[in-house]
Amino acid sequence: MLAGTIEPVLCPISRAVGLDVLRAVIASAMLGDDPIPRRFGDITLHPHQCSALVRLRQTISQFGGALLCDDVGLGKTYVALAVAAAQDSVAIVAPASLAEMWNVALKKTGLDAEFISMESLGRGGAPQRRRTFIIVDEAHHFRNPCTRRYSALARMCMLTPVALLTATPLHNSRDDVSAIAALFMGSRAYAMTDAELAPLIVRRDVINGIGIQSVPVVEHAPPRVIITQEAVLDQIFAIPAPVPPRDGSVASRLVIHGLVRQWVSSNAALTGALKRRIARSHGLLASLDAGRYPTAAELSAWVYTGDAVQLAFAELLLPSATPLASLACALREHVTALVALLKAARDLNDAHMADFIREISNCHPAERIVVFSCYAETAEALYRSLRKDGHVALLTARGATIASGPVNRTEILAQFDPASPAARDITDHDAVRLLITTDLLSEGVNLQRASVVVHLDLPWTAARMDQRIGRLARLGSPHSRVVSYSVAPPPRAERFLHELEIIARKSTVTDQFLGAHASLETVERSGSRPIAERENVRQLLESWRSDMTNIDRSDARPLVAYATARNRGAIGAWLVDGSAVLLAADDAGLVTDNSLDVARAARVANVSANVAGRSDPTMLSSTLRAATAWYERHRAWSAIVGSDTPQSAVDGRDARRALARVADATSASAGFARRFESAAVATRLRNAAASPLPLAVEWSLESLSDAADDAAVNTILDLVESARPALDRAHEIGLRCIAVILFMPETIQSD
Repeated sequence: MLAGTIEPVLCPISRAVGLDVLRAVIASAMLGDDPIPRRFGDITLHPHQCSALVRLRQTISQFGGALLCDDVGLGKTYVALAVAAAQDSVAIVAPASLAEMWNVALKKTGLDAEFISMESLGRGGAPQRRRTFIIVDEAHHFRNPCTRRYSALARMCMLTPVALLTATPLHNSRDDVSAIAALFMGSRAYAMTDAELAPLIVRRDVINGIGIQSVPVVEHAPPRVIITQEAVLDQIFAIPAPVPPRDGSVASRLVIHGLVRQWVSSNAALTGALKRRIARSHGLLASLDAGRYPTAAELSAWVYTGDAVQLAFAELLLPSATPLASLACALREHVTALVALLKAARDLNDAHMADFIREISNCHPAERIVVFSCYAETAEALYRSLRKDGHVALLTARGATIASGPVNRTEILAQFDPASPAARDITDHDAVRLLITTDLLSEGVNLQRASVVVHLDLPWTAARMDQRIGRLARLGSPHSRVVSYSVAPPPRAERFLHELEIIARKSTVTDQFLGAHASLETVERSGSRPIAERENVRQLLESWRSDMTNIDRSDARPLVAYATARNRGAIGAWLVDGSAVLLAADDAGLVTDNSLDVARAARVANVSANVAGRSDPTMLSSTLRAATAWYERHRAWSAIVGSDTPQSAVDGRDARRALARVADATSASAGFARRFESAAVATRLRNAAASPLPLAVEWSLESLSDAADDAAVNTILDLVESARPALDRAHEIGLRCIAVILFMPETIQSD
């Protein structure tokens, strides 16, 4: 028998209470009762923001970091600042375009923080000074661990707790989320199951109802195909490969893929791409004619970079042994075809695109509209076609423009932000009704005064579309709904690009992992989705809260209530080694903390009626005995692999293999006189490896694997322990029942 566990035979000595009271006790145990001040500087936090604040504090205290992945527009900025309010040295890492937004938020909350642009980290500008707290906005930009900015941020998070904010953590695959979590959880994040990652993530969405009344509902109009002239498409498909035939199949597809995407966006985007490609090809031809093949470093400037994708200049794929004359000949044929295509493209226009926007404007005559495109050339061409219509503005990386000429970017954005005082001074004559922009504005800005969003072309991921829509459908919107229009590729282009298919596939991956917009009924039909399950259970617990001043909290006996149900089972709050945990029991009496089982039991408890005047000590004793068995399994797995699930027993060893090598090297390299000291260091290192370590700490320890140094290992671990204190809680070892609801089937009640 483990110390602190329950002796099932004695546990029927409990306190019976009503079902409503017991639900409230469970909610209090799991959610906590600490009051959160809703007023924060000039900001009043919404209830869902206060809930997120409590959860972030708990998660960061336990793991050293947390992901706040609430839906776009739910106010993550102020939640993060509320978490940081108690810190004396805060750094905010975000795209440079969001600096002004964060400065405004800091002024409203009365806080001071240093803004560090994501771009500066990519240039090697990681600051050396240690902060006490880090906020990372649009954290999905750090989903690629191979980038310089990721390494720089990982080292910033080495000894500092971090809050990572992103509404779209998953763009391409589940590894996106693992890479973000690894900043504070280390390499073990890649081996964690969905259920193990779920406690690190706070994720609420509008559709499932979290008490948000001011976020509009999004209505999606069916995608429209507006391109009818496809003669240019035939010419694109007929372009010769830019490299000799043996390698041309791969290179040609890369080139054609890019050109088709730009043609689908607009003729202007295609024309701009052709001009750039022709110019670069002439530069390469000049080098080849001079008998010199440019180096990789020289060609690196010719890499086209888009969101979450890089398409190399196709000649980079050429084998180095290919004769230069052969390459030059193929490239000349390629350039000739590009020039002919450019001539044909110049004879076309984008009038169909302007007509489509006018049609939408006529359907929404009194509403503001925001039009997004992946390409600046598309946005600029549309603006040239519509600027004489009046009340139109263009905003790209080059700046903002209206009919009278260039203006300040903030003047345009102020007209779309309901909270901006500058918007009140705008006359109807100067008002902008139609804003044409690029994905420059798809993150971090408030455009809630608009109620219509148009996607002129499809981005690489569904997450980017969500970001665009989220500029309008967010807290503070004066509208009850936002309408989203999109342009789809023509059928022939779609069969080549598979854009709709790719977006749908990535959206499915996101939905399966995050459970976005999934009710508990949907979760039960489609299988386990730990994040959605946890959020649904939490919503139920929030609804169970009530005043419990009449409950004697000093009495440690478990509270018990009986409820009607179709089958036997139970759900209860337990203290597991000092932490509150929800456990469920099925009709076979097996107790588990599996999120789907807990969610199902919580739903049964939510709709059940109280069974008054009946008790079943045998059922209670059996449930407590099963909980004890679960706890013993839990402790056994924790002792072996530091986790609760068999899957982690396999994958977790790989995640900590490098640290185990350091421990082995520490012991093996020690002489006889230092053997005991080195053994202590090795033990300490293995214990550290069984708990979350930031990725940069793992890197530092791995660097010692070849020549382990006791002092160096101790120094690193001392720093980690001093900077990342353990969770402040009662150090209670064992299992203790707080409250449990036992489901009594009707057949038992009638006996």
